[in-house]
Amino acid sequence: MANPEKFASPDDDPQDLVTVVGAGALGRWLAARLQACGQAVRLVTRPGSMTRTLKCHVTGAGTTLDQEVESMPAENCEPGKIQWLLYCTKAGDLKEAARETASLLSPGGWSAVLSNGLGHADTLAEMGINRCLAATVTYGLCPVEGGAVEQRGAGGQVTVGPIAPGFDIGKAFEASRWLVGRFRSAGLKSEAVEDGAELVWRKATLNAGLNPVAALIRRENGEVPGHPLFPLAIEASREVIQVAREVGVDLSKDDPEQLLRDLCRDTSTNRCSTLQDLEARRPTEMEWICGAVVRIAESAGIEVPANRLLAKMVQEAESSCVAV
Repeated sequence: MANPEKFASPDDDPQDLVTVVGAGALGRWLAARLQACGQAVRLVTRPGSMTRTLKCHVTGAGTTLDQEVESMPAENCEPGKIQWLLYCTKAGDLKEAARETASLLSPGGWSAVLSNGLGHADTLAEMGINRCLAATVTYGLCPVEGGAVEQRGAGGQVTVGPIAPGFDIGKAFEASRWLVGRFRSAGLKSEAVEDGAELVWRKATLNAGLNPVAALIRRENGEVPGHPLFPLAIEASREVIQVAREVGVDLSKDDPEQLLRDLCRDTSTNRCSTLQDLEARRPTEMEWICGAVVRIAESAGIEVPANRLLAKMVQEAESSCVAV
């Protein structure tokens, strides 16, 4: 792949502002990494929040970054001027975030969804956002004391690809390549692919297996393969591959057990996002991971008992610990 400095945005100058939507661990980590390499960055925060500079402190993997990033709610941003919107919200917050920010995109602007889960391209399309890319993140990110974000484990990658149905695949892939160039300039391992749907379903394969099991046993990722529930994680991942086939995405060459073991090894010291949510007494994203797999499987007339069981178990754990 070409040098990232030679990538050109399909419609505008590559130095245009990148706007990160969501100031959770993923959003702060990404904003700090991008700004530290010279990319102009803004964080869009929740409605009613203040316009200010937000301290984004990132540690781990041999890196320490302290960046002060401009942040503001969407209502304080000028409409129609933003070339790049990177959605880093929780899956359950994406629809409202898209509703609040859709008017900010320029006519030639692009969005990329980095949130876990399935169905996000449809959510953005409902809000009139059609120039859309999928981006999956396998770096282990964990919020720590003082609002900092710790990057855990030795591995990880950000993969980007077109996801909007019916859009010019050539332009969308060039946009993917530009974004990958920015991520590489920020020191991240990154790759552009032509099929964003395959990318999203492959990430769902990992999330459906690892996240609920790691959350239920309350263990770091590296401890999951040695636990008696690991076979259930493998079966859940296999079911996702089966469901993906029903919607036209062929992952039959993937080995779910090996992919899960590789991810657990590369992010061994991380506590997955579902576990972080339970520990923080927040709603989890299971409705958009195992829950989405169950709904799609039902519409296709197939059974996914492992995903159904894990979704139910996490829902029960969530109900017992989320403050009402």
